[in-house]
Amino acid sequence: MYAFSIDVPQPVDMYEKVLTALREAGQDQPPERILHLAVPTDGGFRVTEVWESHEAVDLYGDEVMRPTIERIAGGDVVAGGPPPSQEFTLLGLQLRRDRVVP
Repeated sequence: MYAFSIDVPQPVDMYEKVLTALREAGQDQPPERILHLAVPTDGGFRVTEVWESHEAVDLYGDEVMRPTIERIAGGDVVAGGPPPSQEFTLLGLQLRRDRVVP
């Protein structure tokens, strides 16, 4: 598994616009992603995700996320690459299979 957090220095409405675009395209639930959590921060928002592999998140980022963000926010936002991320090792992850929060 591969887990990371990233602090995005963009307004929360940018997150909402990207998520809406991904949902409309049917690309908001990649099968390799195990967990997605987003919370507001003082400087924008933080995304924490757990994926089956580092390669899976890289592929999704290259083929889905970056083009979507560029389409919504413009090339300047993606030109410098993603903000630095903090990778971490999971000791455990427990999820209720019978409950999904949209």
